[in-house]
Amino acid sequence: MNVACYLSDPPKGFEMYKSMIVGLNTCRLAHSLRENPVIREDWIKHFWDNATAKKGDVVIKSKVQGKEVSVSEQDIREVLLFGDEASDPVEYSREKVMEVLEKMSYEGACPPPMTKKLLHPYWRFLAHIYLVCISGNKNVLDKLTLKQTSGVVSLVEGWKYNYSKSVFDDMLANVKTINEKYRYKFPRFI
Repeated sequence: MNVACYLSDPPKGFEMYKSMIVGLNTCRLAHSLRENPVIREDWIKHFWDNATAKKGDVVIKSKVQGKEVSVSEQDIREVLLFGDEASDPVEYSREKVMEVLEKMSYEGACPPPMTKKLLHPYWRFLAHIYLVCISGNKNVLDKLTLKQTSGVVSLVEGWKYNYSKSVFDDMLANVKTINEKYRYKFPRFI
């Protein structure tokens, strides 16, 4: 997890987002968005300094202050309470995603990538929250991959989606391409 959100009433002039905030406070991502444990940057640094995962691994292994730590998709599911199942999809077809994006007044061509600024501001807010708080996006915060867009439209439509696998896959990618700039992207829950 990247950051926690303070999902309270919007400030004056932004009342149109109240229903989105209510939705975020009641959706299956609510716990992961709002949970704000004490963040020990030194633990996170130790985790990434020592993190290893071989091709095909289903566990990231590391050492934090001399203690063995492992993180799996199931660990993420249990800690972040996404309410997903291992069998839930992590990506939907472009056609299915585009049908929903059209309902959301998306003005661009078929993703990927989906350009956030081409969404109506209401939905752009949701895409932004997803990119900043859930995804392991290491690039600009205006583009969403098909996998990330699938996560957003799954929230909108109430579709099954394996958020735990999505977060774990992003963590695996982080192990392979660790860079000081992205060191604190994950995991907030160590």
